[in-house]
Amino acid sequence: MSLRSTELVPLAAELSRELAGAVVQKVSAPTATRAYVEVRVPGRSFTLLLCAEAGVARLSAVEARPANPPRPPGWQAVLRRELVGAKLRDAEALPTRRTLLVHLERAGEARALLTLVLELGAEPLLALVNEQARVLAVSTPSREGVRVGAAWKPLEERPAGDAPSRLQGDHVHLRLAHAAEALFTTVEQKRWSDARRAPVLAKLKRLERTREKVKGDLSRTERAQELRREGELLAQNLFRLTRGATHVTVPEYLEDGTTRDVTIALDPQRTPKDEVDRRFHQYRRLTRGAELARQRLATLDAEAAALREELARLDEAPPEAPPPGAPGRPRSTQAPLPPFREYVGAGGQRIWVGRGAAHNDALTFHVARPFHLWLHARGVPGAHVVVPLEKNAQVSSEALIDAAHLAVHHSDAKGEPRAEVSYTLVKFVRKAKGAGPGTVTFTREKTILVRLERDRLARLLAQDETR
Repeated sequence: MSLRSTELVPLAAELSRELAGAVVQKVSAPTATRAYVEVRVPGRSFTLLLCAEAGVARLSAVEARPANPPRPPGWQAVLRRELVGAKLRDAEALPTRRTLLVHLERAGEARALLTLVLELGAEPLLALVNEQARVLAVSTPSREGVRVGAAWKPLEERPAGDAPSRLQGDHVHLRLAHAAEALFTTVEQKRWSDARRAPVLAKLKRLERTREKVKGDLSRTERAQELRREGELLAQNLFRLTRGATHVTVPEYLEDGTTRDVTIALDPQRTPKDEVDRRFHQYRRLTRGAELARQRLATLDAEAAALREELARLDEAPPEAPPPGAPGRPRSTQAPLPPFREYVGAGGQRIWVGRGAAHNDALTFHVARPFHLWLHARGVPGAHVVVPLEKNAQVSSEALIDAAHLAVHHSDAKGEPRAEVSYTLVKFVRKAKGAGPGTVTFTREKTILVRLERDRLARLLAQDETR
């Protein structure tokens, strides 16, 4: 989207025609890829922008230049020293090399010649070179071999192409240069608007994925009713069940007074009473899960509505000029997320919970220290939980219960009224040979029986420090 080869020749001709003899009065370089050069011809001043940013590289005329940052890039001092007071001699287009050259002449005994080189290839570049083609200053990043003190070599030639010019404008002076700025300002504004929308859209996408999972949990309500029905039928026909049987056929009385035979699959390892208790237990578990899913779904719907309102506000806001050097999505300055979530337990005790299978390994074997406490829900897949302690320190009973609650919540035992949690020191945990991510073996463990305390769990989840 940078200036096209076919646009360089008329633009260079315009600069040579209207700015020949113009004196450079001011130079500023607020970023490592942009330089603003203010020149004056008799009775009039213009500010030229030379931009070497991918997708929007151009030479254009701007109405005003942005304020300099408190600490501008180092190349600004070089540009000012070399260019202020120099006269613009002419501009030269090299369309087959996608390059625009602005030749200047510095007054003095030597009458030094300088050239501003603007390359518009896939990796744009802006450089100031002297008469011997030695680089005095260069934008960052630059292509290989182009550095301060080295000789500048032009890009290889390639066909210039015949795409039509997009530069249309109605300015009296520097018409094409002003048209170039209008064209690329529109592009930059759109990119900046998209960059502001991107985090909100990403959150909406994540919310939608979570909603689908929660709706899946909610759909298990039908299975819960089926389990209750089977449990009632088995309880009514307990005398028909024998241990070791794989199925049983029992009569079911319908509302119209008729009966029908229902065949129910059995686990031959369970006693008849265990078969009944197991179904009622699963029924209660799925029912509780469905209620939690309904509450979670309502929360997610409210969050999604708030994000859509934020998107609407961004869409209705007037176009905002992007900050210099940010034509596209701004680079994130945040550090990557750690492999764990951090919760705050009783007494301010930190508790780390692995984010996934590979993250579990990173937490246990790369982050945790040998003397930290390690927990895992017993007998089911789940997250590794680590309580970071000082060497030889003991965990408080309340903090241990907090960590155990988190181990259950982040495992396949989530939602169970009670579950067992194993705990030991990290130094007794070993990676299982040949096993997948997150699979470990451990020794010298102890076990704690966790009875779910909903208030405790809600307090812990509200104190996730790494969301």
